[in-house]
Amino acid sequence: MIFLYPSFLFGLFALVIPIIVHLFNFRKYKIFYFSNTQFLQSLQQQTKHQSQVKKLIVLALRLLAITAIVMAFARPYIPKQDKSLMLQGKQYVGIYIDNSFSMEGLASRGTLLDEAREKAISIAEAFAEDDKFMLITNDFEAKHTYFFSKEAFKKEVNEVQISAVTRSLHTVVQYAYSMLEELQGYNKHLFLISDYQQSTASLEKMSEQNGTYVNIVPLKANKVNNVYIDTLWFDAPVFTIGQTIDMHVILKNSSEEKVEKLPVKLFVNTSQRALATADIPAGGLSEVILHFSLFESGIQQVKIEIADYPISFDDKLYVSFYLRPYYRILDVYGEKESPYLNALFAEDSTIQYQAVSDRNIDYAQLKYQDLIVLDQIKEQSSGFMQAMENYVREGGNVLFIPSVDKALVMSNLFNRKLQLPNYEALDTQSTRIASINVEHNLYKNIFEKQHENMHFPSVFRYYRVQKAIHPQKESLLVLENEQEFLSVQSIDRGKVYLLSVPLDDNYSEFQKHALFVPSLYNMAILSAKQQEPYYVIGENQRIVLPNIEIKGDNVLEIAQENGKFSFIPEIRPQLSLLSVFVHDQIKEAGHYVVKHEDEVLYGLSFNYNRKESDMQCFDKKELENQIETYGYNNYRLLNFQNKSTQAIVNEIQAAGMPLWSFCILLALLFLLAEIILLRLWKP
Repeated sequence: MIFLYPSFLFGLFALVIPIIVHLFNFRKYKIFYFSNTQFLQSLQQQTKHQSQVKKLIVLALRLLAITAIVMAFARPYIPKQDKSLMLQGKQYVGIYIDNSFSMEGLASRGTLLDEAREKAISIAEAFAEDDKFMLITNDFEAKHTYFFSKEAFKKEVNEVQISAVTRSLHTVVQYAYSMLEELQGYNKHLFLISDYQQSTASLEKMSEQNGTYVNIVPLKANKVNNVYIDTLWFDAPVFTIGQTIDMHVILKNSSEEKVEKLPVKLFVNTSQRALATADIPAGGLSEVILHFSLFESGIQQVKIEIADYPISFDDKLYVSFYLRPYYRILDVYGEKESPYLNALFAEDSTIQYQAVSDRNIDYAQLKYQDLIVLDQIKEQSSGFMQAMENYVREGGNVLFIPSVDKALVMSNLFNRKLQLPNYEALDTQSTRIASINVEHNLYKNIFEKQHENMHFPSVFRYYRVQKAIHPQKESLLVLENEQEFLSVQSIDRGKVYLLSVPLDDNYSEFQKHALFVPSLYNMAILSAKQQEPYYVIGENQRIVLPNIEIKGDNVLEIAQENGKFSFIPEIRPQLSLLSVFVHDQIKEAGHYVVKHEDEVLYGLSFNYNRKESDMQCFDKKELENQIETYGYNNYRLLNFQNKSTQAIVNEIQAAGMPLWSFCILLALLFLLAEIILLRLWKP
C-alpha cells in the first residue's frame, strides 16, 4: 500500500488526545449514604470491572476512527500489477488541448483554455526530464506531430490559441493513435483535456490501442447562456433585380432562460437594410423573416448579426450570392423561329436572347447558356446529340419542344440519347391542363392563391409520353386524363424539360396563356441557382464555379473582403466547371472573393461551425458511466478541477486501486459502533 499524500499521516499524533482523556477520568462523583453497605461490596466490584472493559472498548473505537480519518486524507492506494502504468522507464506522452470556441467559456481561473494550458503543464511535471511530449490541438498542425522535451513542450502549450476548427473527440484519439502506434516497447500515455461538449465528445465510438493509456481530463466552465444564429434560407432559389427577397433566420437559445426582444440586424453590402426582434424560449428556437430588395446586379454580400455575451463567435452569419444582370437563352429551331419565343424574350432587358438554326450552332457557346430551347429541331447527328448531353450533364437546362412532323418525333433520338421518356403516339382527343405542381420551384412562387375554377389552357392534340418509371422525373403540368403535358427530369447536374405539344395554335393554347410566361422564364433563371449561400470553416467542401476557364499557368486567388488575407486554392478544371478546394486555409469567418488577376469573379462566405454553440457538456459521472458502459479498460477519468500542480502530479503518479473511500466507511462504522455501545451498555 502506498500513500498519495503521506504528509497527512502526521495527523496520527491526534491519537494522543483520546488516550489522555481516558487516562484522566474527569467525571465528578456524588456521595450516597446508606445505613448498611455489607450487600454493596460484591456489586461494587462487579460494576467496576464492567466499566473498565467498556472504557477500553470505547477508547479502541475512537482510536480506530481517528486512524481511519487520517488514512483517508493521506489517500492510500494499492499499485496495479501492470507496471506499464507506473511512471518507470522512458515515457511518451500525448496531451490534447481542446482549443475550440467553447473553450472561451469562463472558469474559476480565467477561460477554460487558460485552465487547459495550466493543466497540460502540470501533467508534464509528473514526468521525468528525459520523457517526450507531443501536443495535439484541433488544428492538427504539422509541428505538433513531433515529440518535444519538457521545456519545449511547455513553450508550445503557452502558444495555443482559440481555433475555428471543430474536431470530434473520436477523430482526435484516432489521430493521436496514429502518432503513438510506431512507438513499440515504450510506455505511452494520452491525456485529453476538454470541456467534453455533448455534440462532439461522446465516448461511444472510441477505440483502444495496446500499450496506450487514455486519461480523460474534464474541465468545467461557469454557467454560460448562449444565443446564436443557427442557419438561414431563402424563399426563392434565385433572385432578380427589384424582387422582394424573404430571408428566414433560425435563432437558438441553449440556456435555461427565455430571451425577449433580441435585436436581429441585416446588412447588405455593409449597409443595414432590415431590423427585427426575436423572442426565444429557454432551450428552444425562433424563426425571424427579414425582407429586402436589390436594385443593382453583381456580388451581394449579406451579414446577419445579433449581440450575445460571452460566447460571441456564432453571433454573425455571412452569406454571398450573385445577382445576375441578365440570363442567356438560346433558341435552336428547325424550320423557323417561333414568334412566341421571340415575343416573350427578344425585348426583355433581363434576357439575352438569341435564335439560331439547328444547322448553324456554335458548340463552343453552349456552356454559357442558361437555357437552350430545342424547338422542332431536325438536326439529329451524333455530334449534336453528344454536345447536348455534355451541356446537360454539366448543369445546363434544356426545353425540348416536339415537332409537328410526327415521324421525326416518334424517332425519339434525343430522348433515347439522354434516357428520357419516349413519345409514344399523337393523341387527337381534345382536353385541357388540369393541375399544376406548385411545390416545384418552377411554379412555387407564381400563385398567391389557387382557385378551383382557374382557367387552364385547352389542348387540342398532343403527344403521349411514355409512363415508364424514371426516378429523377417530376410532373409539372398534367392533363385531365392524367397524361403529362410538361415534365422535368434531372440528369446529373442539369435538367431537361419535356413538352408534349409544339408551340402551334393547332395543338394547344399554352403559348397564348398566362402560364406560358413564368414557365419559360423560370426555366432560364433557375439554372443560375447558387449551390451554397455559405461554407463552413473546417469542412473541406468542394466549391463549384461555373463558366470559368483557366489557361496555362493562370491561377485563381481567394481574398478576404478587407484584403488582410489571401491565398491560392487548389483548382480542378472539369469541362465548363471549375472545382475549388480551400484545404483548411481559411480560419476567420467573413466574406471572401474569388479573383483572377485583378478581376473579381465570385463572392464566397465562410462561417464557423455551429457544433460549438450548444454548451451542454458531459459531467464526470456521465463520462465514468460511458467508460464503464463501453468497456474501456485502458481509460480512466482524472479529476483535476481546482487542484494544484503538486496534487495533479501526485494523482498521475498514483496508478492503482484507491482505498480512501474504504477508510471513510470504516471511520463511520467505528463511530456508529461507539454510539451504539454507549447507549445500550449500561453497567
